[in-house]
Amino acid sequence: MALTKEQRQMILNHSLFSHFTPQAQEELLADAQVRDHPAQALIQRQGDPAERFYLVQSGKVKLFRISADGKEKVVEIITAGNTFAEAVMFMQKSVFPVCAEALEPVKLIGFTNRLMLRHLEQNPQTCLHLLGHMSVRLHQRLDELENLTLQNATQRLALYLVSQVRDRASDSAEIELVLPKSLIAARLSIKPETFSRAIANLRERGLIDSRARHISIPSITNLLDEFAGGQQHIEYKAGLIATDNH
Repeated sequence: MALTKEQRQMILNHSLFSHFTPQAQEELLADAQVRDHPAQALIQRQGDPAERFYLVQSGKVKLFRISADGKEKVVEIITAGNTFAEAVMFMQKSVFPVCAEALEPVKLIGFTNRLMLRHLEQNPQTCLHLLGHMSVRLHQRLDELENLTLQNATQRLALYLVSQVRDRASDSAEIELVLPKSLIAARLSIKPETFSRAIANLRERGLIDSRARHISIPSITNLLDEFAGGQQHIEYKAGLIATDNH
């Protein structure tokens, strides 16, 4: 099935494709495959051979791993306009390191790793952009690892809420949680009941106000100073706490 005009534009505007030559772009567009997945569909399994990476056109994809005792650990939520599995093409053994599941009806655009690698070899500038893209993702994962190992549930939640703030010109913020609270709790490696207690703790201290999925933060400065620590406050002001896509 041929790509629509909207799909072609979305691909060409993405940083992974925008720096290729027109000829290379046309080859990648011709190779692209569009697939629809219903909600809760398993898109890939951990350990499956990885021949393609994906751009999410619409919907949300949950990346997760299954531990030896059968527990699920949410690694990341991929939203529309973002890619996943692109780093796998550089692995010596190209297998998916995680499972991927559609959180809602999802439309994916897939690209062949082998063709992408061939064009990357001929385009050093795009290689640098891809390296920068993966470096940002790595930095975010390292920050998450630090948060999970060194901070308690309320501190993790405070930093998560701060990561949802889009407009950083103001010290106050209004946030709409796009993910179910149970899924946010899973991302933060806390139980749903612990998540609810952490929300209540922040609300009782006057640091947030919550109504269903809507969160109001009267003062980001006070929230960071109270629960996230001075270093995170400095990083937030310097723009070093990344804005989460979800």
